[in-house]
Amino acid sequence: MRFRTAILWNGISQFGQSGITLLSTIILARMLTPDDFGLIGLVTIFIAFSQMMIDSEMGGALLRKKYVTKTDYSTLFYYNLSVSIFIYGIIYLVAPSIADFYHKPHLTGIVRIISICIIIHAFRIVQRIIIFRELKFRIYAIINVISGLISLIVAIWLAHSGYGYWSLVWQQLVLAMCHVVFMEIYNKFIPSLTFSKESFKYQFSFGISLFGSDSIRTIANNISTNIIARVSTLQFTGYYSQMSRITNFCQSTCGSLMDQSIYPILAKYESIIKLKDSYYKMLRLLFFIMSIITTIFIIFANSIIEIVLGKEWIEASWIFQILSLTILPTCIQILCRNILKTLGSTKTIFYQETIKSIILILFLLFSAFIGKVYVIWSIVISQSISCILWLISTQQKLKNDKIILL
Repeated sequence: MRFRTAILWNGISQFGQSGITLLSTIILARMLTPDDFGLIGLVTIFIAFSQMMIDSEMGGALLRKKYVTKTDYSTLFYYNLSVSIFIYGIIYLVAPSIADFYHKPHLTGIVRIISICIIIHAFRIVQRIIIFRELKFRIYAIINVISGLISLIVAIWLAHSGYGYWSLVWQQLVLAMCHVVFMEIYNKFIPSLTFSKESFKYQFSFGISLFGSDSIRTIANNISTNIIARVSTLQFTGYYSQMSRITNFCQSTCGSLMDQSIYPILAKYESIIKLKDSYYKMLRLLFFIMSIITTIFIIFANSIIEIVLGKEWIEASWIFQILSLTILPTCIQILCRNILKTLGSTKTIFYQETIKSIILILFLLFSAFIGKVYVIWSIVISQSISCILWLISTQQKLKNDKIILL
């Protein structure tokens, strides 16, 4: 019953948030240009990687811990805030260099403003952990949907007023601020003036491997946009950015459901047998659902692109068809990752992400010399190979019936 409730509300949360994101794509694609989306796509890697550094997956340790004190939460909060300020300072200073690298002078202002999300994100992490520990998925769903709607309204108004790519920047800022404000209203969390070295060591030992794997995965997943930007036009980069955004709708929804509903419940399991049973059931269900979605995306690609983005984007539908093949293998990897995290095998996750990233980068670098079409196909091939490796690794870990879950 807890699984059903968690999936229901997190499904509402993710489909609501992803649906709003998709709706913003539909509306803003008709108000902005591919170049606008291409510019924002160039800085995505810096924001995504920075947020991974701030989070460090240390919060996952508190989800597995039976008893959590305010000192534990305060320790995590002060760590997140300190790291976020430090990272923002670095990005602020190197922003002109980023702009010079892409030969886009106006990127300096974009990077410095959108990077404020990094500091805002630091105030969100502990709030989210508190809600997940209490399994208050309904509250999180409501906050997600309301925040998404407010940020969408702001983005549409700015785009209509002629602010161009700045509407996309402020959409991210408003979304982040709404999350923090609404969760604070619910949790009423005020950190105490305490920092525990013991609590930090516990959280850090659990999160360091996951942080390493997240960092590697974030770089590898976003580097494709930057490679494409270097070997092709900004317009094609915008095409790729938008096509991947649609396919990522399924992947991000699956990942969020796993991280925000499945893992908090699995983390409370004390039986490896029960964990195995849940894993095999979810694997079968995932394969069935994602195979259907992939097939629909490939067959009706032109119609989907026309409805979602408009006729002017149809020429990029072949990119969408190819990227659709990454949905199933990516979602399976997400499931395996959460099973391994439940088992406490964070080092295995790090090894798998490292191998996966090496495979992806090698394929990308090789294909970059051949052509932009092969760059996109290299993503599909590398994800498929990585999926097989993740399945093998997870199966081996689950064979050990002597593993004791916390």
